[in-house]
Amino acid sequence: MHLLFLEEHSNRQLWVLALFLGHASCSVFLVLVNKTISTSFPYAWTVVALQNTGTIVCSCFLHLNGKVLLRQLQRHQVLPLLVDAIWLVAVLMSSFKALEEVSLLVVVIRNTVPFLTALSERAALKKPMDAMLVVALLITFVGTILYSVTDFTIRYNGAIYAISNAVLVAGMCTYERYLMTSANLGMSAIDINFHRVVLSMPLIATLGYTEGFPATLLDLAVRRYEALLIASSAFAAFGIGTLLLALQAEVSATTIQVANVSYKCATTVVSRLTHPSELTAMGVFGYCVCTGGVLTYTLTRPPSRGKAGLLVSVRSDFLATLKFAQVCHAKEK
Repeated sequence: MHLLFLEEHSNRQLWVLALFLGHASCSVFLVLVNKTISTSFPYAWTVVALQNTGTIVCSCFLHLNGKVLLRQLQRHQVLPLLVDAIWLVAVLMSSFKALEEVSLLVVVIRNTVPFLTALSERAALKKPMDAMLVVALLITFVGTILYSVTDFTIRYNGAIYAISNAVLVAGMCTYERYLMTSANLGMSAIDINFHRVVLSMPLIATLGYTEGFPATLLDLAVRRYEALLIASSAFAAFGIGTLLLALQAEVSATTIQVANVSYKCATTVVSRLTHPSELTAMGVFGYCVCTGGVLTYTLTRPPSRGKAGLLVSVRSDFLATLKFAQVCHAKEK
């Protein structure tokens, strides 16, 4: 029995690690691609609509091939997912605006999200905050401040959007943790992601209309490079939404946002090549401090105890995502 428990615990750790790696890859890729798209195709809601369409197509493809099961929404499920859909649109709006107003280093301001998420979990989910948790998050926050003061390209409007985005992301992460663990929706991560995206489309289409949608599609039709980027980002959007919800069932919302700090480190390193901007010694030191905060958090957290049912759902969704990639690759050949 003890050996069986250890084996199950080890398998769970491997699956959670795989989920984090997949989520990190999608996160870094999507931030950089969205930044590139926004510089030459400034129609944010057209991009979001196409990325969400990609999520819907991917989910339906998996459903039709019997890899996942998309269920019809029940009455008690509509309101919680509608709230999540509206929240998602607000997060996307603030994210796009922040990327327009601030250099790519806006990702550093989002390093405050773990602290905000911990406060949200404490207030909404009654999750305890111990001393080492506060210390780890404060170290991360100090590193964020040290790095942020070196980015002199930031403007007032950009700062407002970036801070708003941080608050919205923290709240949304906590809310989705509630949906995946406490709301008794009886839905998998892919199922929830599919329905919230569908529910968000009318609002996204309305916002897109204010920037010229659907006429903007004609502009995109003559931009082969941007169209290719948007198509690739649609796969990343599907992956990041599904894997994030799967992680919500396994670890705390704060843990996910602390992991996001390391994603942003990777994003900034890669952006030195894709979106060149000055990186000062103080900036490097700030990121080192942030990394210290992440390590402190990781090494002082007690091991989590997952639920078997949720683990099955996570494994199913992750395998389905991998299977979808394999099918697409086979068709290309």
